Parts: sequence; structure tokens; C-alpha cells
Amino acid sequence: MKPKQRMYIDARHEKFQLGNAKQVTYVIEEIDEDSTKQKIYEAIGPYTLKIEVVPNNKKVMITYYESIISPTYMDYQLQLKNLVFKREND
Repeated sequence: MKPKQRMYIDARHEKFQLGNAKQVTYVIEEIDEDSTKQKIYEAIGPYTLKIEVVPNNKKVMITYYESIISPTYMDYQLQLKNLVFKREND
């Protein structure tokens, strides 16, 4: 029986081409509620770079890579979670 060997892969010098980060803003009326924030994170959280909530003017600013997720797909995911929203900048 051969002894088990560990193999290490050195990927420190790999160059990933994710492109430029873009930002889209949504207006969501119920953004003050924790359940709404949880729904947003469950819908698009894993695909985005940053989700920033501005509660005083009911805006959610989302930073994302276009090669990973598109604003149209974000709309679709938010609609699946039954959120009422309006996208500001296209």
C-alpha cells in the first residue's frame, strides 16, 4: 500500500479577468425591516461584491461584476422573493 501524498497547487500568480465592478441602485420601501434585508441577501448576496443599505432614502446600492450577475437577473431573483422595488440607474 502506497502512502498518501498531498498535492499543493500554487495559484498566487493567476490572473482572473472579472472585469470592472459596476453599481446599480434599487429603491425598496420596506428596507427598514430585517426580513427584507435577509431576503435581499438570500436572493443576490452570494453573487455580488457589496450590498449597501441607505435606510433614510430607502435605497440599496449593489456593487457587482457583470461577468457574474446582471441587473436583469438581480430583478428576477428579487421578484422571486416577492420584493417590491424599482431600479434607478440602468
